[in-house]
Amino acid sequence: MDVKQEIDRTRHPDVDQDKLVLYVKKALPAPTMNSLKPLILIEALSIPHSIHIVESLSEETWYRDVNPYQLAPAIEDTETCEETATGERRRLCVFDSTAILLHLAEKHDGGGGGGTFRGGDVAERAAVTSWLVAYAAGLGATGEWWLKLRRPRGMEEALRVVADSVRREYDVLERRLGEPGQGFVALPDRPTIADFAIQPLANAAVAASAGIDFAQWPRLGAWSRRVADLPYVKRAVHRNSRLGMSEEELVEHGLLPAGE
Repeated sequence: MDVKQEIDRTRHPDVDQDKLVLYVKKALPAPTMNSLKPLILIEALSIPHSIHIVESLSEETWYRDVNPYQLAPAIEDTETCEETATGERRRLCVFDSTAILLHLAEKHDGGGGGGTFRGGDVAERAAVTSWLVAYAAGLGATGEWWLKLRRPRGMEEALRVVADSVRREYDVLERRLGEPGQGFVALPDRPTIADFAIQPLANAAVAASAGIDFAQWPRLGAWSRRVADLPYVKRAVHRNSRLGMSEEELVEHGLLPAGE
């Protein structure tokens, strides 16, 4: 008789020590957009990494040491740092998808002239940081509530207020992309971590889920499709939609043809 081994939810799991570890939730019932953001940059910069699925963010108490808010994603990097209170050395932890983007870009985006995705000089980095932080405080925050409120019944009025805030965010982005030569949000000539953060909440599919006609913002729509078509973004989206899913689950949800 097989006896299922009890998992110690207080013990930090055995993970790779020689590469970055990205902690995420399983992509069911739906993949999170926050996990997609670091995956895009990881794919773009070919950062060595492994992925660990946190089965229960609330019950796996060890995870509090990685992210005190017990939310995903978070990372443990290869560096160690000294804990002020205990003096012990522990792996460097970064939580919040925006903070992860900034950390990974600062650490890995330095070759070939430097700053492809974070900005190559002071002016470029100021633009990238401004749009990234503005996203985190604006569309990122309102979009998170928007996606949560669209499920429960009786939240129609709250959803309307949040959706109006999202529309205003889209208006700002539409104006930005209407400036002469502005092909991307932060920098005119290339995508940056600001685009990687914004696009998962600024696209036709997400807008349609809240009854918003994305066609009202044609420049934003063209930009969104342009970012979505980048090869490393496609790879990240593919991976993010399958995180932690078994072959049977992939087939059940139409992500893998039966028999493959």
